[in-house]
Amino acid sequence: MHMAFSSARPPGGKLPADVTSFIGREPELAALSALLERARLVTVLGPGGVGKTRLALRAAAQAAGNYAHGARCVELSDLRDPRLLPQAVADALGVAVQASRPPLDALAAYLAECELLLVLDTCEHLLDACAALTGPLLARSHGLTVLATSRQALDIPGEHVLPLPPLPLPAPDAAGDGDALTLLVQRAAAVAPGFALTDANRAQAAALCHRLDGLPLAIELAAVRLRALPLDRLPAQAGDTLALLGPGRSTSPARHRTLRAAVDWSHELCTPAERLLWARLSVFAGPFGLTAADAVARDAELPAPVLLTALVGLTEKSVVQRLDERRDRYRLPALLREYGAERLREREGREACRRRFVAHYRAQLVDFVAEFATPAQLARYRALARERQNLYAAIEYASADAGLQELTAVMWAYWLCAGQPAEATTWMTRALRERREPSQDRVMTLAWCSMFTGNQGDRAGASALADEAVATADRLRDTRASAWAALAASATRFHDGGPSHGPVLVRAAGTLMHQAGDRTGRRIAALHLSFAHLLAGQPAATLDTARTTLELLGEDGTEPVDQGGEGGKGGKGDQNGHIDQDSTECYVHGSQLSTCGLAHLMLGAPAEAADALRRAVLLKGSLEDVLGVASATELLAWLAADEGRARRAARLFGATAALWRRVGPHPMVGNAQLQTLHDAYERQARTALGARRFAALAAEGASLTLAQAVRYAAEDDRPASGTGRRALPARTAPASAALTRREREVAGLVAAGLSNRRIAERLVISKRTVDAHVEHILGKLGYASRAQITALLREEGAPGAGGEG
Repeated sequence: MHMAFSSARPPGGKLPADVTSFIGREPELAALSALLERARLVTVLGPGGVGKTRLALRAAAQAAGNYAHGARCVELSDLRDPRLLPQAVADALGVAVQASRPPLDALAAYLAECELLLVLDTCEHLLDACAALTGPLLARSHGLTVLATSRQALDIPGEHVLPLPPLPLPAPDAAGDGDALTLLVQRAAAVAPGFALTDANRAQAAALCHRLDGLPLAIELAAVRLRALPLDRLPAQAGDTLALLGPGRSTSPARHRTLRAAVDWSHELCTPAERLLWARLSVFAGPFGLTAADAVARDAELPAPVLLTALVGLTEKSVVQRLDERRDRYRLPALLREYGAERLREREGREACRRRFVAHYRAQLVDFVAEFATPAQLARYRALARERQNLYAAIEYASADAGLQELTAVMWAYWLCAGQPAEATTWMTRALRERREPSQDRVMTLAWCSMFTGNQGDRAGASALADEAVATADRLRDTRASAWAALAASATRFHDGGPSHGPVLVRAAGTLMHQAGDRTGRRIAALHLSFAHLLAGQPAATLDTARTTLELLGEDGTEPVDQGGEGGKGGKGDQNGHIDQDSTECYVHGSQLSTCGLAHLMLGAPAEAADALRRAVLLKGSLEDVLGVASATELLAWLAADEGRARRAARLFGATAALWRRVGPHPMVGNAQLQTLHDAYERQARTALGARRFAALAAEGASLTLAQAVRYAAEDDRPASGTGRRALPARTAPASAALTRREREVAGLVAAGLSNRRIAERLVISKRTVDAHVEHILGKLGYASRAQITALLREEGAPGAGGEG
């Protein structure tokens, strides 16, 4: 019998009323409402507890007026037998089904007369049955729209999906609230009337929201716990959350009364292969790629084809999140990772999985060391930086297995590029306590721990570590180990101040690097040699040895960045911060530019100093090398103070102070000479501005992020002056007196017959800079050719104007 339906007899399954406030979700609600206007089947997707039901019911309530018969909801979580789904929906809507007629036919006939929005809530455990029901109903009931919630899509024609993410989190500094924090505060205030968000507890509340991944269910359960526990006792460490956050309200669906119940529900829906992969992926502390997942999780029990299918399944079931459609980046949310780790502990093979994890990331670090001083450096470093959480998980796993030195011996390159010597020494010190037998890994860890310790101003500690590195290398009788130990030992003599100390020892270490065939070591030794000359009071030798560093970098195809001069506005690192990572090595090049910048400053060439330092900042900034940016910015502050630009100097000093605090407690790497210069230039700027104005401007600089500090330091188009500036010449002076000291030097080499490239090599500056100098010389003199420069200098009797001889 056909069953007519009219507005006088509305179906059952009315939408439940809200009993708590609806917080946030404005963008998602707008997107869902828009989908309902143009699609007849919409599925809200997301992991358990993310708020799919609340969003769907809110959207349905708002859209109900668009349907003649309103909106109705059928809750499916208690239904276990998929064969009973049509009958269950019919019962919920109040449709009488005759025994002689299939429930699906009765429903279709009933709904054919309706204009209705039907919410099917919690479909994931009845996925095939929901698809088999929804498709025919939509085909036969043209006034019907279905809004489903599920952890997995129904995957039928015409379905539109809306993935639902967790709630927005507060900023790391807790400066803003975010919907997750708002939810926690409102729910906590409801169950614990004395609770309020204050400046004192805001950071703890924000940290809890981050720990819970912004998952609404987890936040609601945490709020209930605040009736009995203070905020600082709620879970802050991995492994606490599932145990502590449960049970919740008895009126909640069974799957939502505890976090464990919600996650158990997802686990039950997975295949055996998906459950195994879920457990193994829990070793990742952060996002991961497909290659990493394969390297860590694959074995005979989970071969590659099965692993890939399982990963797709976990992604479709909202267990694993895919982060970027353009790249294979995935993430296991924190609560699901904790659950997976529990399951992994219950299985055999946990230690083997962790060892594969450590081996995978060690291999990435080994490759980075091999290509450290090449144009591939920046891309490789950025790839490792994306894996930071996993790198530190590898450290923890290696430490538990007494294999930490194997990692720290190759992780120095990562810490060096990041400019984090304090972090490096913490882990290296721990590794050195772990095992004491001689090995190459121990020598490398000792050597780099020494150099990182020296970077923080602890010269005595650095010397002791270097001495042990030398002794250990001697026992091994290994040339490469001896080379690195010698380099560390030479670095401890940088600050002794005499030409017989640092430079001689660094040169010997470089010879050993050459004998060992260590290309990376040779490049770092060359960089150290120029720095040793600088600290020995030999700026000219610094610029001379810088050429060796650049020549070594050139062997690997790196393109040099302009090193100084007024014309250095373009090139591979321009004023807008664009770095061509395919052709420029950044760390050694940036460090060499900083060293050359100080050498130019000592030689009274502020223009060259400024140009070199601005480019150093850009290169170091591209790596997010905190120590490198701090060093170059410090020197730019000196230059600004020397030029009388006190406002800029104050901001740069403030930015530098903030960066130094991130690196460690000892600015200017513990060198008394550099510290004296810092104090003098800072005092000069402070005196010019007055203490109050200086402090205000320094505070502005200190508030800059690393990227903002890089931009401010590098984007300075004003020509440098200071100690290298010359007064305008008198009319009776020779024509060449209009030129600066550097321009006269370049003009003399032009008159001697040198090409611009050879002039660049002679002066240790880039060809682009020489090109600019020659253009400025021609412009100042009103000349059109190099021959006119030669003729002028011969007429004035300038030295070298007659050729090189």
